[in-house]
Amino acid sequence: MVRRYIMFFSLVVSLPFLILFSVSIGSVYIPFGDVISVLIGFGEVENGVWVKIIRDIRLTRTLVAIFGGAGLAVAGIVLQVFFRNPLADPYILGISSGASLFAALSIFLGLTFGFASSPFDPYLLFFASFLGAVFVSLLIVSLSSIVGRITTILIIGLMIGYITSALTSVLQYLADIERMRIFIFWILGSFSGAKWPLITPMATAVLAGCIFSFMLAKPLNALLLSDSYAESMGIRVRLVRVAAIGVTALLTSAVTTVTGPIGFLGLAVPYLARLILQTADNRLLIPFSAFLGSIIAVLSDIVARTALSPIELPISAVTAIFGVPIIVALLLRGRGL
Repeated sequence: MVRRYIMFFSLVVSLPFLILFSVSIGSVYIPFGDVISVLIGFGEVENGVWVKIIRDIRLTRTLVAIFGGAGLAVAGIVLQVFFRNPLADPYILGISSGASLFAALSIFLGLTFGFASSPFDPYLLFFASFLGAVFVSLLIVSLSSIVGRITTILIIGLMIGYITSALTSVLQYLADIERMRIFIFWILGSFSGAKWPLITPMATAVLAGCIFSFMLAKPLNALLLSDSYAESMGIRVRLVRVAAIGVTALLTSAVTTVTGPIGFLGLAVPYLARLILQTADNRLLIPFSAFLGSIIAVLSDIVARTALSPIELPISAVTAIFGVPIIVALLLRGRGL
């Protein structure tokens, strides 16, 4: 138990230093002292360009990486417990595909949803993707309140994902090059689209989702054993299922809206958390996964914007390149999931 608390404390302590490093490093290196002066508001920075880079570019994308990594990791662990399947991730319910479809409708067909005057407004893309994510989420939540079997809910989510992906592919095939370029930039996944007006609602949704997920930790622990055991403990299994899908939808849609689809984090972070803590207790795994997801997301962002600078790599490519071999190696060593 002491070891687990030490590991958790190490993540919490290392996160501020990682934020400082992330804001400092890039195509233009900014000394730590100047970064600290700008972040805490004390002292003066001679180079005004540095102030803008820190506040409006690097700090915003670092914050989005923190909340994005935490949101996807917590959503992943809730889904894996819900389906009793360590291979489940936040996109298995088709939420990401729904967001992509509505973003494609906005870009390729010029739909503004009454939100903006131009289909190329960057905030419209985020608004459209959020509508798509919420639409699919509400559909899944509604169906989950009717369907009792977990396998059936999983298949429904997969089918919705296939349908929305197919419609998105049709729109891509019919699109012109300019519109295709905008859509591809978003769908590849990146933290570079972070803007201050988007951070507050995203952070609020992620924090609320993480807190609610932690409140579900005890019922989720009971569901790990069996539905009958959970019912014998007085837990309303159907209500917990609806709540689990709802909180997953909230977290995934909030993150996907700002960053685009990002893979691996929701799948691998919960597995790594279990491996490190050596426990299945979600009261420990949920907060630990949140911090671990934030750290991995920030590290991935640093690699994405510095590895081939000034070219920026897609976040999903970085997480896949470095993450998949780790998971496969651990599996081959016989540790299992």
